[in-house]
Amino acid sequence: MIAKDMSESKVIVRTTARDRFTIEGNVRPGFEAVREAFAENFVRRRELGGACCGFNRGEKVVDLWGGIRNKQTGEPWEKDTMVIVYSATKGLAAMTLAIAHSRGWLDYEERVSAYWPEFAQQGKGQITVRQLLAHQAGLFELNEPIDRGLLVDLDRLAVVLARQKPAWEPGTRQAYHAISLGFYESELLRRVDPQHRSLGQFFQDEIATPLGLDIYIRLPETISNSRLATIARPSLVEMLRGFGLRFTLEAMNRRSKIVRALRGFRVPA
Repeated sequence: MIAKDMSESKVIVRTTARDRFTIEGNVRPGFEAVREAFAENFVRRRELGGACCGFNRGEKVVDLWGGIRNKQTGEPWEKDTMVIVYSATKGLAAMTLAIAHSRGWLDYEERVSAYWPEFAQQGKGQITVRQLLAHQAGLFELNEPIDRGLLVDLDRLAVVLARQKPAWEPGTRQAYHAISLGFYESELLRRVDPQHRSLGQFFQDEIATPLGLDIYIRLPETISNSRLATIARPSLVEMLRGFGLRFTLEAMNRRSKIVRALRGFRVPA
């Protein structure tokens, strides 16, 4: 089988009379429409920078990047620029628990407290691993602020997690555990892994490194800031246009459930 060549491209996209962005990379013949759609992100949706890579039947057919990685400095988005992927990380985290399950370290139908006895506090004794992973445990926020000191002290974090009280009877409702889920998954994995690795370390050892992937759950100090893209906050008008009125109003209320879930902790009254 002879693979078709990827056509090189360097396209200048003009969004206004003054602003223009460069899109670089390549696409395989037949997939040029992807490049056109990627360019529309800058022209119509006012994207600042980004990248797109696609595979078809195991072969790379699209590899594009362009725009800027930093709105303040105007530095360009390069081929190796890295950016936070937000909740796409949950899929990566799920892989770690799936590996633990495949090795017989945990059972999705078993109670979390069977592996982590302290977790049983505050009426959490019957919560199953499946309910926790399915956002049904009612543990979408912590009762104290999340700061760097707490996150780097996994033993202290485990104590904080164990003493949380569910916001509803576990298993009766479902709501997005935006920030907190990863903390619980990591501690559960530490309890069942014979090496007691955190979720990030387990992912690096068992998935990312063997596959040669440049992706991390907790970025190492060896990655230079010059490779990182910064996130520009949307304006109120952009939020209204993208999220709608009701969601925007909820997002502006610092005590709403969605803000608490996205922050990961409850602001004291």
